[in-house]
Amino acid sequence: MKHDANICICICTHSRYDLLGRLLEALEKVDTGGELEGVNVEILFVDNSSCPKTKEKIQSIAPRFPISLRYVAEPERGISQARNRAVQEALASGADFIAFIDDDDLPTSNWLLELFSEQRRTDAHIVFGCWIMSSDMPGWVKKSGIFKTKKRGGGGKEKQGSSKLPYMASTCNVLIGREVFERSNFREFVFDPRLSYSGGEDKDFFIRALQNGANITTAPNSIVIRNHDSKRYSVAGLLRRGFKNGCSHMKKARLQKGALYSILFMFYSCVRWLVLLAAIPFCIFSKGLMMHQIYKLGKASGAIYFFFTGVSYAYYRDGA
Repeated sequence: MKHDANICICICTHSRYDLLGRLLEALEKVDTGGELEGVNVEILFVDNSSCPKTKEKIQSIAPRFPISLRYVAEPERGISQARNRAVQEALASGADFIAFIDDDDLPTSNWLLELFSEQRRTDAHIVFGCWIMSSDMPGWVKKSGIFKTKKRGGGGKEKQGSSKLPYMASTCNVLIGREVFERSNFREFVFDPRLSYSGGEDKDFFIRALQNGANITTAPNSIVIRNHDSKRYSVAGLLRRGFKNGCSHMKKARLQKGALYSILFMFYSCVRWLVLLAAIPFCIFSKGLMMHQIYKLGKASGAIYFFFTGVSYAYYRDGA
């Protein structure tokens, strides 16, 4: 049977078998009607931990699942390696579009339909969806803005910094056309292996895609629900994540914008570190504000650390 288009939903997973059941339950409810009628949809799991339980779970449920399920193992550790394997497998199977979501997030039923409808309407090469935080998140975290949910906008108008990307640009919710991957500057790699453990490989990819002529938009009604491990909300967890993000930002600045920009960014991070440290005592009456300051202090520290050492914090080495 000839299909109007082929979409491969790619999910990279690492040691999260306990979350697999609820993710599969959400995927089972994904709407494939409307503009998705006549479109062939496949779900590809790329296991970066080669967990026997993950493989068994997916292969056991595949015969009765309403959408085609496929499992592959990627033995080389790293989020970039897993995502590169996902792209390789999807393109080899004839995918016209690749959708990425994370293994600890939950797509809403119209998530994919909204992405594809927006692509059909605009003919964009990349369509970003949006995300909201789970209702289980502690109240102080919601108020702090650390893992803030940006008010959903449309048309890709809300940009972040000099990257020219929408605020919500992330592989937790995106649809990417085959043409983007086939362009010449992605022949060596799609997601940069040098960012495998530090993170930021998705933003780096999107920036390079933009530089190579890709046009982007957002689908404001395509929603995934983000579910964070409670460890992220501790002082140690926020410092780790902030430090990781700081290292990643400085590393990308060095890779993409050169030495001068890196030096200016380092001075900015030093000033920011001093201001944040001085401000912390004044935040003791607000847990949310205090924890946000701690997160930002970790981020500034990570940027300074990478500038002087050239070493990234291997946050994702164990699939964090």
